[in-house]
Amino acid sequence: MANAILKVLVVLLVIVYCALFITWNSQLVTVAGLDWFGDRYVQDMPAGYLPLIGAVAGALFMAIMASAAWGAQKGQADRAVAQVAKAKTKLQELADLIKQQRQEIAQLRGGPPEEPQDEQPSSAPDEEDQ
Repeated sequence: MANAILKVLVVLLVIVYCALFITWNSQLVTVAGLDWFGDRYVQDMPAGYLPLIGAVAGALFMAIMASAAWGAQKGQADRAVAQVAKAKTKLQELADLIKQQRQEIAQLRGGPPEEPQDEQPSSAPDEEDQ
């Protein structure tokens, strides 16, 4: 909760500063919005708007570029997850095949099926000598 309150306070401070910045820089400047084939579309606006408009445009551009990189990374992660799921499926199929073959071997020998023993990792050679 304190984190959310802190974020709201920071946003409010930024908004207040932006409003004050516009009032401090209220002299009008002529800005050409579009200059196309001799037709010029101009607008008078306070000078304080120009840096704020630039900051907003930059933030939007950075957000678009970041989302493109995020999309590429998400695509790679999704492909990796699909590959792992496919490998798990293949591993389960092989485990089922091994179990089936052990049962067939046990039937051919005429005894109960052997339970697979958990394989213990082999110890290092220096540990075996002790």
